[in-house]
Amino acid sequence: MRLPTKQLISKIETLSNDLSQDQLSNFLDIINAMTALVEEASELSNTDGAIKIKEAPAVGSIIH
Repeated sequence: MRLPTKQLISKIETLSNDLSQDQLSNFLDIINAMTALVEEASELSNTDGAIKIKEAPAVGSIIH
């Protein structure tokens, strides 16, 4: 499922309101790891001449 950026940010903010600090930290670690995987996949696909995957912003900078 792919969400528009604003909707994705809204869902993350809503979810983060219900998490403890520890849970939020773990959640953001997972999101950051997933972002790294997307970036790595993008780099690998570029070396194969495939279509470039658009890079996602770091989620940690989205949550206040």
